[in-house]
Amino acid sequence: MESFEVILKPICLVILIVLCLHAMPSSCNFTSFVFGDSLVDAGNNDYIFTLSKADSPPYGIDFTPSGGQPTGRFTNGRTIADIVGQSLGAKSFPPPYLAPNTEAQAILRGINYASGASGIMDKTGFFFIGRIPLGEQVSNFEQNRIYMVNEMGENYTRKFLRKAIFSLTIGSNDVLNYIQPSIPFLRHDKVSPSTFLDFMISNLTLQLERLHEMGARKFIVVGVGPLGCIPFVRALKLLGSGQCSSAVNTLIQAYNHRLKELLSRLNQEMGPETIFVFANSYDVFMDIIANYHQYG
Repeated sequence: MESFEVILKPICLVILIVLCLHAMPSSCNFTSFVFGDSLVDAGNNDYIFTLSKADSPPYGIDFTPSGGQPTGRFTNGRTIADIVGQSLGAKSFPPPYLAPNTEAQAILRGINYASGASGIMDKTGFFFIGRIPLGEQVSNFEQNRIYMVNEMGENYTRKFLRKAIFSLTIGSNDVLNYIQPSIPFLRHDKVSPSTFLDFMISNLTLQLERLHEMGARKFIVVGVGPLGCIPFVRALKLLGSGQCSSAVNTLIQAYNHRLKELLSRLNQEMGPETIFVFANSYDVFMDIIANYHQYG
């Protein structure tokens, strides 16, 4: 994890400079609202019936705040959102939305809405039974916003949300679901790769617009990493040692390209107070794979 932080620090610095200099006061105190999948889930899946859980060892063995006990994070320690948040100056981690008594925390620390096995599209991850799709995560934020308005009023809530950072780390499960072979008794014709990417982008656009309408102004949107190199895909494609699926990675690069185009367009359309930052996770992890010896 230490070497991973070395890689993330330059990215965090760029994000910090961009967001802090963009329509923010001289200090850069912020509240974070986290949306996404298992890469950033802080424990929401512990509170639903699902096959996608991280509630037993070795999950959490290096997570200091819990004393090495599982917290629902799908990692040995902190999630990417935890690392980036701390690097940007956050003093604590946003609690999971489904944990008891978190409404008041929204004003102090933000909230984590992410859910393992979830995707941009509602049907993604249905094999795991329970999960919270992106659209439902945004609806959960909407409920928190109602609480904020009741506590602070509409005007102060909008002022508060203008300073908050909204991060979205999602899309990997959509791609993994798409590339898997169809199950015979659940057989359905797959759409073309181009149409599939259109579905992803259009659904993501809808949720970004919903957040913007509710007052979000500062977004970090993380691209999909090189899934063609993960063990599951390499086994699925019967690839030899050290090989990655070029077909899967090409699909992901096409999605990331469309995502960057979308964020560029939204930056132009939504006015000077709004900013969308694209986080290029694909190149970060490809560099780790290509130069692993430099990172321990």
